[in-house]
Amino acid sequence: MANEQLIKKPSIFKKLKSKSEISSIDNDLRFKNLPSGYWVYDEMLRNLKSAGWVRFAPGFKAGLYGHSQQKWCMKILGMGVGDEPLYFCERGYYLEHERNMLLDFKKSGFTFQPNVMSQKETVKFLIENCGISEQQAELRTFNSDILIMEYIAGVPFATQTGHFLNYIVDYSIPNSEVLAKMIEALLILKSQLMDANTKGLLNNDPMPPNIIFTLGEKKRIRARLVDFELSQNLNKKSPDFVSNSVQELYRERNVPFNINTNKYMKNLDEYLIDESIKKLKELPSKESISFLDSISFSIPFLPFLSLDLGKIAKKIRKNL
Repeated sequence: MANEQLIKKPSIFKKLKSKSEISSIDNDLRFKNLPSGYWVYDEMLRNLKSAGWVRFAPGFKAGLYGHSQQKWCMKILGMGVGDEPLYFCERGYYLEHERNMLLDFKKSGFTFQPNVMSQKETVKFLIENCGISEQQAELRTFNSDILIMEYIAGVPFATQTGHFLNYIVDYSIPNSEVLAKMIEALLILKSQLMDANTKGLLNNDPMPPNIIFTLGEKKRIRARLVDFELSQNLNKKSPDFVSNSVQELYRERNVPFNINTNKYMKNLDEYLIDESIKKLKELPSKESISFLDSISFSIPFLPFLSLDLGKIAKKIRKNL
């Protein structure tokens, strides 16, 4: 994990207040296996680049493309940082399911997820704003290779690198006041998720890279979710790839299991958001960093994911 980068980063509140910048990650060595492209996408990717669109954020299956003048961004399958991201090219059922889930959450009155375009709106947007031909726009859209959704300007809780489950943090350790606001934002997000759960809507993956801190009304820090690939609406049947993946996530995320009742003690939403809140509370503020001079320890976001603070405590203190 690139600990040295934490020292030079501005605070999360300063990053949130500054104008959001969209920059390419294509040559960022922190991320693993950024694919150059897929031949079926060649024309589309060339046109996007010519129109000023860049891949600004990684995902496991897909990459996020954005433009400095647009309030929308696009998810393109196969452009992620998994071990074999190109495997997902032209497997549009992943994004088709995500679009349906985003619409289900919106129809139920929730706003912690991004808004999403319909396929008809997507075709028009690609032609008018991305320099893509009508034939390519229709082909990529109706094959569900692309998902266009609201660009949420903010700072991710953490960013996945593609190197196993290692994450990077793009802001310095906050002061106690900002840290309290971040915790409050996660508590509100938990309440919203639990409300969604009562209506049969599950996100299933509120992991740090899927949580975006942004500034809401009156400059209050707000936490929103951006990945709904494995979400479920229990009021209807989920695709098999979702149901199977969710069962695997319960094991991978170490959700507590009661052997007496043969049931998990929490669902994924509750467990993962609780873990994030717990670990954020354990994160020391700048004011308390002086106590870490001779201490070496790690604060895991989850059992298999950690941010080592002990090794950089003294260096951080020098930059306070």
